Amino acid sequence: MRHLAGFCRRLLKGRPVVNLLELEIQDPVAWCERNITLDYGQFDRNNHPLMVEPMRAAAKIRGGTVGLLGSVQHIKTLTAQLLHLYKAQTSPCRAAHYDLTKEAIAEFSDDKFTPLIDNTTAITRLIPEQGYRRGKFYTGMPYGFIRLLSARILANRNSKTLKFISMDESWAYEEGEGWIEQVHDRQASYPWSWSMFLPSSGQTEGSELDVLWKKSTQKIWHIKCDCCGEEIPYVWSLPTKDGQIPRGGMRWGDDESIRNDDGTINKERLTDSIYYECQKCHGKMPWSAGRVAKRNIDGRYVQQNKDGDPKIDFYNYNAIAHFPWPDLVMLWKDASAERQRGSLTGIENFIRKRLAEPWDEKKYVSTDKVPEACGGYKRGDSWPDAKFLFCTVDVQQDHYYWRIRAWGMIDGKLQTRGIDWGKALSTGEIKDVCDKWNIPQGGLDREVGCRVFLDGNYNTAQVRRICAENGWMMLRGDEKKQFRHKDGLYRMYSPIQYVDAWEGTGAGNQLFVGQFWFSKLEAKNALALIRSIRDPEPAWTYEDDAGPVYEKQINAWARIVRQRKTDGSEFYDWINRSPHDDHLADCEFMQVVCASMAGLVGVTNQDNTDKSKY
Repeated sequence: MRHLAGFCRRLLKGRPVVNLLELEIQDPVAWCERNITLDYGQFDRNNHPLMVEPMRAAAKIRGGTVGLLGSVQHIKTLTAQLLHLYKAQTSPCRAAHYDLTKEAIAEFSDDKFTPLIDNTTAITRLIPEQGYRRGKFYTGMPYGFIRLLSARILANRNSKTLKFISMDESWAYEEGEGWIEQVHDRQASYPWSWSMFLPSSGQTEGSELDVLWKKSTQKIWHIKCDCCGEEIPYVWSLPTKDGQIPRGGMRWGDDESIRNDDGTINKERLTDSIYYECQKCHGKMPWSAGRVAKRNIDGRYVQQNKDGDPKIDFYNYNAIAHFPWPDLVMLWKDASAERQRGSLTGIENFIRKRLAEPWDEKKYVSTDKVPEACGGYKRGDSWPDAKFLFCTVDVQQDHYYWRIRAWGMIDGKLQTRGIDWGKALSTGEIKDVCDKWNIPQGGLDREVGCRVFLDGNYNTAQVRRICAENGWMMLRGDEKKQFRHKDGLYRMYSPIQYVDAWEGTGAGNQLFVGQFWFSKLEAKNALALIRSIRDPEPAWTYEDDAGPVYEKQINAWARIVRQRKTDGSEFYDWINRSPHDDHLADCEFMQVVCASMAGLVGVTNQDNTDKSKY
């Protein structure tokens, strides 16, 4: 040992001592400030305080995983890109970045990664001038490469060896399939030096990503309160305790004080009313972009899981730390209004993509009991506030079950009442009851419209002809989750299809019928949500004298929680407790689809066009 020490002294004799600035050459943040130019100019750590600690941790870790769970469209993917470029110069290796689909990774390459490489001289000078070294999905250096891969493609998850991997938005990976672990298996050749970086929005409760989060260090972004100086995390609201919501979190004026005379929100009044209430001293922290930025400069990540695995080092921040608070409140109000229309999509997006918290649908929909929903009215009673009346029909071999339900919006909140139901032996009986309630039966005639819909999954050809003869339309349940429309939005029903009622019969004449596919799962989930709404009275009700047959049939389907055998995580499922007595339940599912077409349930267009006419 003495000989080795003497050798080192002789080797270093006359050499200058390395100063701290030179040691910082290996710091990824300092490297970015020297080499990276973004749209605002040279990279500056003061513009990205939430990025500094996770980037350093991901650059340093060996034989472990660093996660960054944060709000959508912020710093997460940029952090992954900068890590790849930093490693390409300082420690080149076999590396890959994953996005969900091949289309997404191609867009990432064109819009983000390739321009960033082209604008970084420290990287471009490393790439040999050989054509095969640069491509849309591959960048090669003498001692390493960076591949861009799709997590959805099996061959990309199970292929050649990798040392460093980043996986963007892994919350969206197929549940129960173990994609993260499959990709990690590609690092088996580097048992102690592999590393993984997982930038993502909020995970699904019980998912593969959530399991990692629960094992991790759970470092959450904290800022100092303006009033008491104590470190606190930003929270939207604190969990309910003894039936009360504790003080602390985002606060704004009541509805009356922030609305105009016409009921719309006054953005200026809303902005003036917003503040953050410290959960420790209850002091008020006002909103401004400058104040938020200043708080972040002094902020840091604080470990919450003291027993967390240091080799699973996760960081978490939410949109309160960087997104305009008035816009966040508007998003929350829109999501809450959407929930009142029977859709959890807005709430899920807010929790997952803005607050970066685990999404657990079970917190919003009850599964243990069917709520009482008698509305204090009788079968055949009219409802003056009704905006739409729909008749939905379940078709059987020699009879039909029909249901008429009224739908409306009262003070911006969804309300629906049962009008009548029955069992018919002929289509004439259905036509008579629809005539009684003035329900349009104009088929494809847009001037008249149509609000009578038959289930077309049984004896489809015959149902088409029945619809053609009576001016009705057809609904067909499908296992698909949602359907994409021309406006880019996904809905529980498909765009209209025009089908020939006499197709396959050899008849010379043509008569077209309107047909819509719908997601059976989405319709069931939406109905379960609407039935659970209390504000304070139930949004969904039925007649006091609807009777035991109706009550048995609408409750034939039960929503339950199951566990996956692979990882023990929970998921929702539906069971049919009365397979031969669920016809009126099918009618009620179709009612939800009709209300969605009318713009009352779920995602809608701004113009609220009534698609049920078509």
